[in-house]
Amino acid sequence: MHTQETSLNRQKLEQVVLFFLEKINNVHLGRTKLMKLLYYVDFDHYERHGRSITCAKYRKLPHGPVPEKADAVIKEMVSSGIVKSVNVPRGDFKQNRLITSSGEFDASLFSGDELQTLEAVANKWEHFTAKQIEDASHKEAPWASTDDGKAIDYELAEYRTSLEAEPIDDWLRKSAHFSKLVESLV
Repeated sequence: MHTQETSLNRQKLEQVVLFFLEKINNVHLGRTKLMKLLYYVDFDHYERHGRSITCAKYRKLPHGPVPEKADAVIKEMVSSGIVKSVNVPRGDFKQNRLITSSGEFDASLFSGDELQTLEAVANKWEHFTAKQIEDASHKEAPWASTDDGKAIDYELAEYRTSLEAEPIDDWLRKSAHFSKLVESLV
């Protein structure tokens, strides 16, 4: 087994963060959920197309898969004013959330299949909490078969729970956001 041996595409990682902040920045989108969404973007895309989108290396941590350099990229986004980091009271804890300030998602940096993956992940997980996504990731082969703290092999993506059963074209037709993205590229 091997992990994907490509360097992190920081620009795409930033843009994926901005995509989720624009698309599904609801009460459930704290930093923990964002890390899981990045995992699903990369592993779903790898499962379908044999390559990830951000080329991030993921580690098995107690709360699920986490991209190694995502925190550093997000800190750079905060320090450069692209996003703001705020702590929002949520019951008995404070949720760390990101809010866009000067950043805007740039769809032109992504291929059509990458945009489809972003939309699919957003649509699937939008209304789930971080805990629900964490629990789901813990039931999948990539996380379950990797030793604590070790890199998660992208090749394990094919052994995960099957992807969305609905044909991709059906839910893409229903997505107004995806239609706008396609129109902006034309």
